[in-house]
Amino acid sequence: MRRWFRHAVFLLAMPLLGVAGVHAESDPVATAKAVRMLDQADQIKHADFDGFSRMLQDIEPMRGQLDSASVSKLAFLEGWRATWVGDFDKARALLEGVADTSTDTVLRVRALATLINLFGIAHRYEDAFRRLNQMQELLPSVRDGRARFAALGEASQLLSSAGQFDAAEAYAKQMVDDPPVGEGECKGMQHLLRARREANRLVTIEPMYRSAIDACDSSGDTVFADTMRSDIGSFYLHHGQPKAAIELLLPHRDDLRDTSYATLLAEFDATLASAYLAMDDLPNARRLALSAVAGSVRDEYTDPRRTGFKVLYEVEQRIGNAQAALAYHEQYMAADKAYLDDISARSLAFQIVDQQVVARKAEVDTLNKQNEILRLSNALDHKEVETGRLYIFVLGLTLVGIVALVLRLRRSQLRFMRMARRDGLTGICNREHFVEQSERVLAYGARSDRGACLILFDLDHFKNVNDTWGHAVGDEVLKRAVDVCRRALHACDVFGRLGGEEFAVLLPDCSPAQARARAEQLRLSISATSATPSRPELVVTASFGVASTLQCGFELHRLLVVADGALYRAKRSGRNCVFMGDSGDIPDSPYPVAASG
Repeated sequence: MRRWFRHAVFLLAMPLLGVAGVHAESDPVATAKAVRMLDQADQIKHADFDGFSRMLQDIEPMRGQLDSASVSKLAFLEGWRATWVGDFDKARALLEGVADTSTDTVLRVRALATLINLFGIAHRYEDAFRRLNQMQELLPSVRDGRARFAALGEASQLLSSAGQFDAAEAYAKQMVDDPPVGEGECKGMQHLLRARREANRLVTIEPMYRSAIDACDSSGDTVFADTMRSDIGSFYLHHGQPKAAIELLLPHRDDLRDTSYATLLAEFDATLASAYLAMDDLPNARRLALSAVAGSVRDEYTDPRRTGFKVLYEVEQRIGNAQAALAYHEQYMAADKAYLDDISARSLAFQIVDQQVVARKAEVDTLNKQNEILRLSNALDHKEVETGRLYIFVLGLTLVGIVALVLRLRRSQLRFMRMARRDGLTGICNREHFVEQSERVLAYGARSDRGACLILFDLDHFKNVNDTWGHAVGDEVLKRAVDVCRRALHACDVFGRLGGEEFAVLLPDCSPAQARARAEQLRLSISATSATPSRPELVVTASFGVASTLQCGFELHRLLVVADGALYRAKRSGRNCVFMGDSGDIPDSPYPVAASG
């Protein structure tokens, strides 16, 4: 999840306002030399980070020979380097001084762009979006091409990560249409490609993307080139072309390792691991999955880390190593939950900050109106009384309207909080809310000694539906299946979407036999109903795994693991069937079902 923040640092080349003055007895020759070294360091920091770091060490003893503008630039470069090596406290202290106190608009914009990157890495998303709002207000007055270019790239990446794909794509197009001198289509096209891929708007890989990769390679921007290759490789993989993904990424993997850019290398490895798994090359799938996990940021649940654990789990399942598979499955579930939670946090942070900005503007308008009322009140002695009173009355009505708007915005904020608990497509519980509700029901069942059962199911061959009919039909299939299940469930049942085409139902006060019958009822209802009104010939089935507290206890995590094992056996047994699991996840015989579809 963190990939967009790691990429951002390659776009930032921002001088920072310093606080030191000119040395009282500076040597003009030494000063000129130090300034030249400073400019050279600024130019090479992307291409030769080690040389850049050494040059900063050489300049430091000359600090007393620099004027205030050059000291500011040195301070920025030190902050830029601190960002790169992960010393975020030092970098933040330097950059916030510039963003909040500098009179130079260009410096403020560039410092704000770096702060956005820092707060994103630290998962301080509300701070990141507040700084983005400040930067957006300053951008229209910025005439420095490179500063504007870097800020547009940062805005595009942050907005894309929060699901604001239209705005992200618009900023990327500005970069493509109006690059500064010395910049081509490389960086803007990379941002445009990533925004479109994350929004699922890529239908095919157009020649302009390959042309942009060549431009990146020609200009030495290999990281941007490899980032685009990573996105194209993911596109190939998700469209059933694992061999094409391998052929694209593998030749560049060793060169990428030489850049020490671990985050992007982890993306490469995760995509390659999934591609090898799709081709049933288990040794290479395991090797690259381990590399993706090891290369991910420690203690952060990124998409490569989540994908790596998932591939390792499936590899061990295929070779029959149940103990290792269970261990990897637990790690995958933890990584998947944390990754999805982080995505939700980014989206919610954007909505909260956006509402806060609107509310602040409304409050400012309210204060302005109040001041105007006071001014008019003081001027009544010099104006016609009736006219002044009428004007005050109109302004009072306006004030009431603004107050009503503020109240409405507050209600909107509460509504956004409620929306965060529901799946946006189907309207049922999202993963986080399902876990919260289920744990509450299980805790009550444990206290009252009432058993419960968990049904885990997902739609069979759902990827083929998306690939064949498109995502719009796929979404309709998901909603249709949820509607069918809702009619068969009770008011006390907890029904949630765990992700993709996977769903879970917790049945309180339910025996294993009843749970099996309920699961069978759901299976028959799904298979007996046409997938969508527009595609009556499209039939969708589902596979089910069931777990009971009688065997597993009242721990939700254990119930999920056992039910998932049963679901996996249902998939291997031909799909469109129901399997029961137990605490040891011992294979059972399938219950009799209709012919699988």
